[in-house]
Amino acid sequence: MLWSEKYETGNKVVDSEHRQIFDLVQKVLDATFENRRDKMDTVMDFLVNYTVSHFENEERLMEESNYPDIAVHKKQHADFLAEVGKLKEQIAIEENHVKNNLIINKTVVGWLTNHVLGSDMLIAKYYRKWENVYKRN
Repeated sequence: MLWSEKYETGNKVVDSEHRQIFDLVQKVLDATFENRRDKMDTVMDFLVNYTVSHFENEERLMEESNYPDIAVHKKQHADFLAEVGKLKEQIAIEENHVKNNLIINKTVVGWLTNHVLGSDMLIAKYYRKWENVYKRN
């Protein structure tokens, strides 16, 4: 999954973490395409752990700035983690690596792209305004 400037929120920490997540997703896709189940499982586990940490960081920014839609955003995070849990089970039993690649693309790539370009951009815009008012005073 290739990183593009269109995914930049303007928050250096968030953007750095997003880049890492995109890189990990690409590694999962590569491992799936190569039918390297051992590598796929390892990278998938790292992706999940890293994503949990990233979500915690994002949620901390939302709490710090009193982001009004924090409950909705946290639910999106929780729903995604639940989906990834199901995904891990699904790809563990699926023998067809092409099908696994399609499942990962639909579940992870689709969600991540929409989430970063939608919800995360809204948080970034809100956080920048909050930061200009409260952190500079």
